[in-house]
Amino acid sequence: GFVWDQDGHIVTNNHVVEGADLIQVTFNDGTASIAELVGTDVDSDLAVIRIDPAGYALRPIRLGALEDIYVGMRVVAIGNPFGLEGTLTSGIVSATGRSIPARASFSIPGSIQTDAAINPGNSGGPLLNEQGELIGVNAQIRSEERANSGVGFAIPVNIVARVVPGHIADG
Repeated sequence: GFVWDQDGHIVTNNHVVEGADLIQVTFNDGTASIAELVGTDVDSDLAVIRIDPAGYALRPIRLGALEDIYVGMRVVAIGNPFGLEGTLTSGIVSATGRSIPARASFSIPGSIQTDAAINPGNSGGPLLNEQGELIGVNAQIRSEERANSGVGFAIPVNIVARVVPGHIADG
């Protein structure tokens, strides 16, 4: 996940926290905090959790713009693939406007396809442009080989910017 605001809200994927009894956030400096679930949405596969921000120097992510995303744009994906902490992979935007399946009966439109490695553990992490701005939330990999090599997908920033404030306001 990634820090949304200085009030302690953190964004991740719904499928990352779905069914969890306890949620722990570990920052890259090794500090950790227990988080509460604020809101989830199966249709967008997004969730918001919250930690008590006291004692943490939270730096909210900056949002990029959907209209600035283009095929060939260099991107990085951050996550913890296979439990390996603090991993950054790089690649390009391979396509835009993809529709990826959500866990419910809906699809997530306008998704970003990337060749940056998206593996189990990358879910919920940010897909960033070269300015370090959020352009998507790492969500899925599609592979014909039943392996973790294939095409990665991220939920686009415009959906994140629309859904997250509602989670914070209404759960």
